[in-house]
Amino acid sequence: MQSQILPSRAALVDRVAMQFEYGQSLICLVGNSGLGKSYLAESFITDKYEDFSKAFIQLSAQSKDIDVIRQLMEHTFRSPIVDQKLSLSENFFVLQSEQPAEPCLWVLDGARHLSDELIAELQSLATRAPSTLYILVTAQGPGMLPGALDIHLEPLTFSESKQLMKMFFKELPPEDDPIFSTFVTEAHGNPSVLLGWTKQSQSLDLRQPPVAKSKQKHYFIAAFSIVLALCLVAALYNKQLMNLFEQRQTAELQSSHVVSEPTVLEAEQVLSNISDESLSNDVSASIINEKQVEPSQVSAVLGAILTTPSTVEEPKKLDIASSVDVAVADETVPIESLSTKPVTPDPNRNFPAQPQIDTAINTQPLVATPAQTYLGNDNAWFATRPDSEWSIQLLAVTDRKVVDDFLARHSEENLKVAEVIRNGKTWWFVTLAPFSQLEDAKTARANLSGDLLAAKPFFKRISQIKQQIQQSQ
Repeated sequence: MQSQILPSRAALVDRVAMQFEYGQSLICLVGNSGLGKSYLAESFITDKYEDFSKAFIQLSAQSKDIDVIRQLMEHTFRSPIVDQKLSLSENFFVLQSEQPAEPCLWVLDGARHLSDELIAELQSLATRAPSTLYILVTAQGPGMLPGALDIHLEPLTFSESKQLMKMFFKELPPEDDPIFSTFVTEAHGNPSVLLGWTKQSQSLDLRQPPVAKSKQKHYFIAAFSIVLALCLVAALYNKQLMNLFEQRQTAELQSSHVVSEPTVLEAEQVLSNISDESLSNDVSASIINEKQVEPSQVSAVLGAILTTPSTVEEPKKLDIASSVDVAVADETVPIESLSTKPVTPDPNRNFPAQPQIDTAINTQPLVATPAQTYLGNDNAWFATRPDSEWSIQLLAVTDRKVVDDFLARHSEENLKVAEVIRNGKTWWFVTLAPFSQLEDAKTARANLSGDLLAAKPFFKRISQIKQQIQQSQ
């Protein structure tokens, strides 16, 4: 059962059914684009002829005659074998002789995509079918199916337009609102235009756009980009200057004069000169005056004596020299006090081991938060199902909230939602699937609750749903 339909449209559905009962087997529903022909055809196939075998095919520019014939035969007979070399009527009569068909209702949406051969076959079957066969076709203009009864679908009146909008929109502006009234009037009773109304349609901004502010915004962005680029260039230039300065300092340190280490003989000569000049109060000054030895050289010599490495050939001489005392002013002064020892690293000294830095990387996997589930559609599920399976269509609406309320209200298993696009509108079909055979689907429909049976569900092939999904994509 369709979700909502106007009383005038419901009366038109009853009129089509009455024409079928009067003996007219081929009817063409005529109306301009957007007037709701497809919606009315779905309402008809849903509400009428519950005991019939029904087939609803939405035609497109990609539809081929053999595909249309196969779908019609599959919805009419239980296990048909379609011969591609035969026409629609020939296949129908061959299968009818093998397994008589039940009363059938065919609905073809989009007569402009039918070929002339297929139109002629439909006219022939409408008059020659041995069993009851009703054919309803939708078209945008009259006379597309010669011999068919054309029933015209008129635009909605002004009051019906408002009534339709109240069905699908909870909040509407007051009826005396000039913008809203103008919108309804200019829609000319076209449901597709009326259902495209938004809240922004009722507001009119007469203010001029702030052109100056937008220009200032662009200028500010450009200036900020330039300043940022200059800062980056300055930072890179400063880094290069620092690197150049460090390189120059390193070169100057490497080119500085290094005083060579004094030998053991030179150290003994200096010590002997110091002992000869013991009457002097300043041993350092007498060594400078008589031997013309620089203070830095004396300090280096004394430091070498006191910290002689183990590689010297005569260690005994160094031990004697390090214990020589100089007598100055009747006092014994150790040589170590005459100069400052240069601090040199001892290669034999054991330094404490450096602590090792734990660079282990935590390789524990991150715990991902569970993804939020989204109530979407089951189009991917339908694409994986065989074409021979069946489904029971329970609901067809353009409001997702109606689908969610329906799913929350009914707890039947195997409820699947198909999402398709028709004439720019998104439709949701709630179906009960899958069933391998039509008999299984009929048994399942008989076991449905009274609420669902009141909605007058009908049978629908999985292949038809897959075709509608593909056409939407």
